[in-house]
Amino acid sequence: MTKAIDPASLKSADRQTPEVDPARVTLQHGGQLWREYMVRVPADFVADDLKTPSVWRKVQAGSRNALRKFDRVFVVSYDESWVAEAIVASADSKGVVLAKPRVTTMPARYDALFQDELYRVAWNGFGYVVERKADGHAMTQATANPELATRLLVQLYPARAS
Repeated sequence: MTKAIDPASLKSADRQTPEVDPARVTLQHGGQLWREYMVRVPADFVADDLKTPSVWRKVQAGSRNALRKFDRVFVVSYDESWVAEAIVASADSKGVVLAKPRVTTMPARYDALFQDELYRVAWNGFGYVVERKADGHAMTQATANPELATRLLVQLYPARAS
């Protein structure tokens, strides 16, 4: 016989909602009536967090890119697996309410990033870096494209002196 589970005894995992970093909010276009921004959200940010006004608290607290009503926002996830487009419905110093964010799932990469037995090229949210496979440590600075990161990976190995 199985034991019945009381639904009241189940507790949901308390998850801290991550906040958007003001340094990751970039002005795309500033018009006469509204502005357009591109925002890269933290790694643990999910699309459903866009419904929480308080995730924008740091952006609204004195940032030069504080959002205003009718501004357009283009949100990109940390790993670029989804993007969202929205219009600011209301904004104050405590947060931002977005009107119906339209979320689009991006397709997976068609070609795999280069890797060998010790290192791999990976996206870190800012650009492409070379990571050590053993511990995930970034061995290079972020680069603009995977080809440059692959070149830096090759340079990590010693070269034969002539």
